[in-house]
Amino acid sequence: MTWFNFTIDLPKESHYRLKKMPTHKIPESERYRGSIKWLQYVLARGFVSILQRLPVHLAYKMGRGTGWLCWKLMSKRRAVARQNLKIVNAWMATNARSDATPVASPAPNSSPSTIRHSLSLPLEAQVREVFQRAGANLFSGFTFNRISPEQAERHVKVKGLELLEVALSQGKGAIILLAHMGPWEALTQLPGFAARHGIEAPFGAMYRPLNNTYLDDWFKAEREGQGTRLFSRRDGFHKPVDFLRSGGMLGILADQKMRQGPKVPYFGVITPTSPVAGLFQRRSGAAVLAVSIETLDRAKWQISVQPVEWPDMLAPKDRETATQVCNAAIERAVARSPLDAFWLHKRF
Repeated sequence: MTWFNFTIDLPKESHYRLKKMPTHKIPESERYRGSIKWLQYVLARGFVSILQRLPVHLAYKMGRGTGWLCWKLMSKRRAVARQNLKIVNAWMATNARSDATPVASPAPNSSPSTIRHSLSLPLEAQVREVFQRAGANLFSGFTFNRISPEQAERHVKVKGLELLEVALSQGKGAIILLAHMGPWEALTQLPGFAARHGIEAPFGAMYRPLNNTYLDDWFKAEREGQGTRLFSRRDGFHKPVDFLRSGGMLGILADQKMRQGPKVPYFGVITPTSPVAGLFQRRSGAAVLAVSIETLDRAKWQISVQPVEWPDMLAPKDRETATQVCNAAIERAVARSPLDAFWLHKRF
């Protein structure tokens, strides 16, 4: 009772001192810890660990089923995907290239998993397929963290590794532009695929630290155990640039939505875009390549490496042109199979 009386009789200034500290002033090492974060970590790790041990075909099938269920239940996400696909379809209709020409129309008895993209498909069918592929790609992607490159090659074909070899032969490293497309976790196998073709180089990736210290530590340990060096904003600018200059391959997810950044076109919409890839290229002189991942059939994908022509006379501070070059490369990569891209968030 004494404690209760004491707390309600505190002076106003004492109450002010006891107010909760603003979240942004709490160190990240403390902000993303605690019992709730630990429970999230345990549940997420358990779920992912189960998926990692499934056969790829089973994970793919479960993912498509989960994607279909989400499509049925998540009306707001359907609306988001529908709006994104309207923009992409409009761009595809006017910017089709020889290397990104959509399939004219699916065969009458085709399985949905064999359809890459078709402008003749009804929009709602495209929305449903995006959900199902997102589920299949997500679930299947985790399995690639546990299998060998030899096993992975049963499910993934790689085209264009010779371009990577040429890029690395220049001795300045290679920047690999990636999109949230296909089972992007399969890209952890890229160094193994390259090594099997005589291409030896360290592999690194830019990533956004997770808002859960326990999950983040586990994620980094998993990736680095597979030979992937991770860089984030915490590492500053010089570490990833030095990694490139030493001859490394650096993967950058270049299609992330940003609040700030150079405003350049992406599928015909002016949108803030991260300038990081262009900035790293100008400082390192690294070659730039774009990678797409497209579904070929059930639990079968193709990774395609494509060159990016970089302007020779680009001014050191011309962030907009550099960012626009990167966006155009990502557009071409995604246009190979737009339904494999992750359109379930507000991208534009």
